Amino acid sequence: MRMCAFVPTNLPIIFGMLMSPPTPFNTIFYQWLNQTYNAGMNYGNRNASSPQTVGDIAFGYSAAVASSIAISLGLRRVFGSATRSMTGGTLVLANSMINYVAVASAGFLNSYCMRMGEMKRGIKITDASGEDMGVSKKSAERAVI
Repeated sequence: MRMCAFVPTNLPIIFGMLMSPPTPFNTIFYQWLNQTYNAGMNYGNRNASSPQTVGDIAFGYSAAVASSIAISLGLRRVFGSATRSMTGGTLVLANSMINYVAVASAGFLNSYCMRMGEMKRGIKITDASGEDMGVSKKSAERAVI
């Protein structure tokens, strides 16, 4: 769940999103898979000085998965008649745009919701010498946003 693994891990997911037929099952599966990985990465890269509850994690994960699936299926419904007649590169481009909007929107919600607990409770801050200066909600908000 480290940043160095983000691109290699996401390549198969993105490949599946773009190259699989745009069926409802494939849309739901790949959006779920992508947001599950993103939620894990956001959890793994959180500020550990601010404890997260199971409720925080469940809310963030649910919001990310539900939003990505809803946005993807909604866009597919809106543009379904146009994409049905597409083939080849045009279909790949249309799939890319639909998936991009869904993934970008849900990615923001995933980061924001998975780390909402940090913003509510604050994170530990230190001075230049490493001395503990307390907990700051403002610093947590700036770090997450």
